[in-house]
Amino acid sequence: MAPPTTLRLERFAQSAPSFPHFGEDEPVIDFLDVLEQKGAAFIDLTNRADLDAPVPCCPDWRLRDLALHLGHVWEWARRCVEEAAYVEESEAPLPDDELEPWLREQLGLLVAVLRATDPASPTWSFGPKPRLAAFWPRRQAHEVTVHLWDAQSAIGMPEPIEPGLAADGIDEVFTVFLPRQVRLERMQAVRDGVRIALTDGRSYELGDQMVAEVTGEPSQVLLALWHRVPVESLSISGDRDAAGIAFDRALTP
Repeated sequence: MAPPTTLRLERFAQSAPSFPHFGEDEPVIDFLDVLEQKGAAFIDLTNRADLDAPVPCCPDWRLRDLALHLGHVWEWARRCVEEAAYVEESEAPLPDDELEPWLREQLGLLVAVLRATDPASPTWSFGPKPRLAAFWPRRQAHEVTVHLWDAQSAIGMPEPIEPGLAADGIDEVFTVFLPRQVRLERMQAVRDGVRIALTDGRSYELGDQMVAEVTGEPSQVLLALWHRVPVESLSISGDRDAAGIAFDRALTP
């Protein structure tokens, strides 16, 4: 079990600690292995499933749209690393019969570039400074993890996310996405504070004065933060309305 950790984001400070910031005995996650394995699982699933299946947590999206989105993200991330600069993400459509080989190509190219790139080399990213290539394996591991869950949901077979990986995904939400959402004025700071307690001993605080506590397994908390499951699926004590309002905010893009 990881040591108890509380991260308090008072008024969502514009800076964020470097990752990972848990105890030294925290198991190391090989983000490139996660990306490669879960990316392959995503492609295998979409290849055998009905591409017209709706994706429950992505309004107006079919499985085809989800697959195109993820493939374009893989292409975009690779180009950002290769060019060490921001590039525009493509939204070009693709015939269904070309989808699987294109996805495998984009995943393979991204993994190869990330494995060949020094994690300490400067590059563009939307994460906190210093902006280094190390940002991208972690970001893409969590990107594919959540979207694999989306794809599994589309066929009615969602699986929980591994606890350690989910806990790191929660850390990414608080240290990368929340400060960015506030900086870009996509959300307002939470007025009534909510403490988010994970069953492994870690906790996070939104806002100032805590009026509610939300407790859950890392997988379920991560999915709630990404608006994949309702906050009511977690254990809530104190002001339930405040907890609902906090989780309804645009905590993530």
